[in-house]
This record gives sequence, C-alpha cells and structure tokens, in this order.
Amino acid sequence: MSELVAPSEMPADLISIGHFTQPFGKDGAMKLRNSGDPSHLRGLKKVWLESLGFVAVRKLEVFNEVVILKIAGFTQRHLTDELRGLEVYAEKSAIQLPEGVHFYHDLIGLPVVSPDGSSLGVVKSMMDTGSADILVVKYQGREVLVPLQAPYVQLLEGKIEIEPITGLFDA
Repeated sequence: MSELVAPSEMPADLISIGHFTQPFGKDGAMKLRNSGDPSHLRGLKKVWLESLGFVAVRKLEVFNEVVILKIAGFTQRHLTDELRGLEVYAEKSAIQLPEGVHFYHDLIGLPVVSPDGSSLGVVKSMMDTGSADILVVKYQGREVLVPLQAPYVQLLEGKIEIEPITGLFDA
C-alpha cells in the first residue's frame, strides 16, 4: 500500500461521494454506494478515504447505476475488508456537474423568496426521495417541504425563487 498518503486533517474542499459497501470481483475493487448521478464521478483521479487519506483511483466503472471503484494499493479481494463502510470523498473541483445541476450543500442556507421578493424562509436541508429532490425550507418556525421542480422553483444568483402553489406555505 505504498501509494496511500496518511491523513492529517481532512481537506476543506472535499465532498462525500458515498461509502464502500462490499468487494466486487477478486482484484480488490469495491462497490460504492453513492449519492447522486454516478456519471458525475467519471474521470476522478484520486479519492480521500476516512482514516486513510488520499489514494489514487485505478479504475472507476458504472454498471446499472452501481459504481465500481478500484483504488491503488488494494489488489486482492481479502485486502478490501478494511474498506467496507468507509466514507469516500472527492475534491469538489474534480466532479463535473452539467449546467443547472447543483450540490445539495450549495443550496443549504440560501434565502427563499416569492416572485415579488417577499421572504419565504431559508433552505435548512435537502432530501432525496428518489423521484424528486426536496427543499426543506425553514418558514415561520416550521419546516415546509418543497419539491425542487421547475417551472415554479428557480435557482437564481444567491437565492431560490418559488412561485408558491396554493396551501404550500399556509399554516
């Protein structure tokens, strides 16, 4: 495992791309349970593993939405036992998102406004329901769940504009 770099502190520009679930095949590859579109991970040259630090990516393949990741230093199945369950991170700049696609953490904290500019709260968190992304908006002391769907939700510079449907923000 000479290509592993011992971690000191996790760099600030990393984002979680998932965690290792189980070995894949006999050559040290692992299945990665990722959060998001796996095609955005193509081209990664290195990943950061909790407790291990940066390690080179030898191969990354996507089969039926399952990410198979082979990393330097792990050449046989029995060597991957220590990887199971580890969180895997990548440098944010290494992930290529298409225009109009955003990381969840970039939306958290943004103000939410109506088309006339009145405040509808702040994005507290995000939920991935599988069929739709959901904004969790803190509004008048409660949480409002807003599907992140066009055309009534628009991501503008530094804010999110929502054309509220009837009853969405009513108490």
